[in-house]
Amino acid sequence: MTLEYSKAFDLITEKVEAELAKSGFTREKVSGSGDKELVALFTSENVAYSVLYTVDKQQMILRTCPMTEDGPDNDWKTLSTWLYDDVVSTQKDAESIGNDFVDGVSNSGALKRAKQTKSKKKKGDDGNADPRFLAKRFVVVFPELKEEIQMEEDCYDPFRGATFAKEHIAPKLAPYINSHHVSNKDLEKLGAIFSTQYGNGDVDTRAIITTVLINSLDDAEYQKLAEHFNDELRIAAKFARKYKDKEVKPEVVKVKKQSKFTTLRDQQG
Repeated sequence: MTLEYSKAFDLITEKVEAELAKSGFTREKVSGSGDKELVALFTSENVAYSVLYTVDKQQMILRTCPMTEDGPDNDWKTLSTWLYDDVVSTQKDAESIGNDFVDGVSNSGALKRAKQTKSKKKKGDDGNADPRFLAKRFVVVFPELKEEIQMEEDCYDPFRGATFAKEHIAPKLAPYINSHHVSNKDLEKLGAIFSTQYGNGDVDTRAIITTVLINSLDDAEYQKLAEHFNDELRIAAKFARKYKDKEVKPEVVKVKKQSKFTTLRDQQG
């Protein structure tokens, strides 16, 4: 049975509110733009989270920004985006989105944000979503990853981000993209995960997205998926494709020559 989007929004925000309340967040009284969007806002001393549903795009969005003395600075960064079409979406879909958003506000990256000062993030700074966080984003598309991630965490510390992506995520991409059961909306959802995580990711995460995951695809598969990338990732992916199947030689570290003084001292010693 399908679930109307406002009821799905209530279900999702209640889950997020319950999780954030554990860390001292307060739900603020805010309203969306008429019949165009629904908004929920949660604030702490340093960080704000918002759940947003845009009616025209049918998207459930989790986002965050720093707090200032006057409230959220409104320089919002998207953490997760899901399509929610209440013509076909069910309560189970809403539950999945709620669980994903709860994970988004309770992971290690969220804890780091909660400890940040009130200073605004400078333009050009790297994101703080790490490879472990990236892997968990793909669970919404490949549920079997949940168990594989758990095994990785149980066996290795630190989390082997690049190795895990190469062995567990990359092999799933091509069959998914080529499947007759995967719709254009499904590919749009996958592309949104790539774009959002590239924008939010740290240096390692960005490298995994481009050189490990995107470059695991052949040209036809890449073109299908790249249609749904945002501009930032589309440019980065195009550059990374130049190095597909090419071996990049490591930088040669020059050995410093010993000074005559050091050699003489060693001989005398």
